[in-house]
Amino acid sequence: MERIAVIPNALRDIGLTETKNVVSLLTRRKITVFMEERFSSDGFCDVCFCSMETMLESAQAAVVLGGDGTILEIAPRAAQYDLPLMGINLGHLGFLAQAEKGDYTIFDVLLRGDYTVMNCMMLDCGIFHENREIGKFVALNDVVVSGDGYSRMVKLSASVNGTCIGTYSADGLIAATAVGSTAYSLSAGGAVMHPEMDAIMLTPICPHTLKARSMVVPGDDRVEIVSCPPYRSTAVVMVDGKRRHVLAPEEYIQVTRSQYRTKLINANNRNFFDVLREKLSD
Repeated sequence: MERIAVIPNALRDIGLTETKNVVSLLTRRKITVFMEERFSSDGFCDVCFCSMETMLESAQAAVVLGGDGTILEIAPRAAQYDLPLMGINLGHLGFLAQAEKGDYTIFDVLLRGDYTVMNCMMLDCGIFHENREIGKFVALNDVVVSGDGYSRMVKLSASVNGTCIGTYSADGLIAATAVGSTAYSLSAGGAVMHPEMDAIMLTPICPHTLKARSMVVPGDDRVEIVSCPPYRSTAVVMVDGKRRHVLAPEEYIQVTRSQYRTKLINANNRNFFDVLREKLSD
């Protein structure tokens, strides 16, 4: 490992103090460090400042300092360059991160190659109007269709490969990857999947019925979600927690496996089930 991109979240790392510690550690070990040009006036030494595209293309791995949201934000772009990510948690849960703030032993693991890389499935979310795609987004965690506003119920119909699997009067419906199964879907009653599984989990959010349950379908299936009358509320599409589209009555979304995959660096001494117990136990 000779070239590493460092991607900080300035809102999580006030004054970029932790980022400077990481950069200093890497440069002392003769690692070429890449950062975005916008950080060039923040007092970093011996750093190659460049555009985000150049950085992702040139580096062999990226260290992401922030919370899970920071990793989710960079994941679609990093996946286009097949670039592995390693997270340093500066947020709350940090389920996707490999280390906590100040734990620099993770760099010993990284630089001596004592790690594996998890290839995690991502989702393409296509927005369709009269069978014509008008928008497309990529998600690492999930795609959520929900009511627009607090506790606004929507009526949604979901189909898999053209076959209807159910109609839900609910706060919404989540289509999650295995990585996303430990996020919103879990809070809504979905099961946990190992992050390297290729599958799509469909989880209704607070359904107004006793029979609606979370469902897992193969990763190569095609999931379609459409809003149904009566239209109690406008349906909005959220991709990895960000509002992306307001779904008109004549529109629908299609969720499929993306051609891109997020690569997450995983220390060989760090087991998924250990992380699960550590992060999500009471």
